Amino acid sequence: MKNLTALLSLLVVCATQAQDEPLLAGMSAMRKADHATAAIALDKAVAEAPTNGRTWYYRAVNKMAMGDNDGALRDLDHLLTMEPRDVHAMLRRAEVHTVLGDADKATIDLYRVIGTHANGPATEQALSELGRMAMAAQDIPSALGHYDRLVEIAGYNAMAWCDRGIARSVAHDDDRAVADLEKAIDLDPTLDKAYGALAVVYFRQGRKQEGCYALQQARDLGDRSVEELLLLRCDQ
Repeated sequence: MKNLTALLSLLVVCATQAQDEPLLAGMSAMRKADHATAAIALDKAVAEAPTNGRTWYYRAVNKMAMGDNDGALRDLDHLLTMEPRDVHAMLRRAEVHTVLGDADKATIDLYRVIGTHANGPATEQALSELGRMAMAAQDIPSALGHYDRLVEIAGYNAMAWCDRGIARSVAHDDDRAVADLEKAIDLDPTLDKAYGALAVVYFRQGRKQEGCYALQQARDLGDRSVEELLLLRCDQ
């Protein structure tokens, strides 16, 4: 009886592995940016395992990489019909909606992520994207609300502090902007974006020496966009 049970277990494992072969082949091709080959494998994966959410998800991701956003949207819609709480699919669909110019639908999906999980990486990503969208719309109060929540649940996230610092800088809340940007740098000394934003506030506060140092740090870390400002403000 024990031998029969072991044999049955082995058969199940082998069947599962065989079923996953097209999916694994598709994922491997995606990693190599061979999206045409991935598309063939992932079509086969969906046909062979239509109830496996991963096949629909990775086929959607591959379609996004190929610029087939309408096709990706259809796959993600289907996946979320099968698995309504799949936050990764929600994030991807929000991304597709954004590319297609439908900010309202993207926002709905991002709020669904937050409503599904109070915290965690997916929620952090959703809050970050909501903040970015609010900043792009020049809705600074909404952006600050999203970044406040992000900092609250992810105090270790240097980019969260940086983004809130930039939003506060735009609102001319300079002292608190400096505090956020310096915190971001404490968490990640290689964050060139934070140095560049910090320089802007320093200059506005009349702190030229500190501003020039921050610009120099940003450039040394690879941010070439600060070179003109560095030349204009500090080359004396």
